[in-house]
This record gives sequence, structure tokens and C-alpha cells, in this order.
Amino acid sequence: MTMTIRATNTDILAMAERLLEPGHHTARVLSVSDDGTAMEVEVAGARHTATVAVGCLVRPIPRDMVLLFANVEQAFVVTVLERAASNGGMVGLPGGRNMSIEGETITIAARQRISLRADSIDLQAKLFAVLANKGTWIGKLYTLVADRVRCSARIQEASAELLTVKAVERVAVIERIDSLQTETQAIRVTGIASEIAHSKVIAVSEDLRLDGKRVTVA
Repeated sequence: MTMTIRATNTDILAMAERLLEPGHHTARVLSVSDDGTAMEVEVAGARHTATVAVGCLVRPIPRDMVLLFANVEQAFVVTVLERAASNGGMVGLPGGRNMSIEGETITIAARQRISLRADSIDLQAKLFAVLANKGTWIGKLYTLVADRVRCSARIQEASAELLTVKAVERVAVIERIDSLQTETQAIRVTGIASEIAHSKVIAVSEDLRLDGKRVTVA
């Protein structure tokens, strides 16, 4: 009597998984789950499911050559050995978990560009310094709160549709020339307005008006 046994693809895959010996193996990544925690790999022509180890910080992608560690219960992807594609690598914990970097001195160096993208960025430091040949701040709202702000620049330019400056006391020291060009200027002083100058010239094209209860010219 002859008995025919038909094995499905699921049975073949399960047999292949059971035949994976404990220890380290090199495997090729076939597919990765959406959250990056699990993947399907190929070892010696057989397919296996593996879990990405927490210590595998470089996220594997399909066609990567990875180091696989298998025990009796499951297999883990330890690290990425080779990347066939020219894609860049991404550092992160499996499943998008939080990650922190701590050290006495941490240096991030890029030859061309560094990009930071987040819904919220917090910077906490006793000393914060930015050195750049050109700096640009673009945002809908920019708020600066500090006990003391010191700005030193060889050339400073400010351009705004509406600019409001509010202070309890304001002191402006101009060593050479103070030039103002505007269409209309309105100055309102609730207290005393005093000007002291060696020479002052007032030139108007049409009208000059001095209005007050008492006007003294000496």
C-alpha cells in the first residue's frame, strides 16, 4: 500500500524553521514588517521569520545581508553586515521606541547637511552658541524670553511688515550717524520730551507748525 503525502508551503516553511540550527548564521532579508520589529530572512535557501534585536540600531531593509542568531525558541537579527542597495542607513530602535544618547561630549559631524525634523524641539544648555556664515529663521511665531539678550553684529538688518518694540526703559547709543527714512512719523510723549544737540536743522517742504499752550524760542 502506497500513501501519498502532500506538503503545503506552510508546512515546508515550518519544517525549514525547525531545521535552523542554534548559533550564528548569515541571512538575506526578504521583507520587513511595517513597525520594523520582525522580518522574513533566507538562510541557505530556506525562509525563516526573525525578530530584530534591540541592539540592532541600524534598521535592516530588504536585500541586506544580516547576522542571525538562533536559539531553540526563535531567531534574532543581530546586526547588518552588508547593504546591497545604495540607500543610506537609519539608526533607531525596533518598533519606533524612544532613544537617548548620553555622554560627556557628543559630536555630530556632517560633510554637507544636518536636518532636524520634529513636532517639538527642546534645547537646554547653560551656554548655547551658533556660529554660521549665514543664518535663517522662518516660522509663524518666534518667542524669545531671557533675562538679558546681547546681540553683536557688524551688519544687522531687520525687515518686517509690522515691528513693535516695547520696553520699560530704552537707551539707544549711536556713535556716528542715525538715519531714519519714513513716509509718516508720529511721536507721542506723555511726559517730557527733551533734545540736546550742538546743531539741529529742521527743513520742511511745505508747513512747519508748533502748537502748544506756551512756546518759547531762545
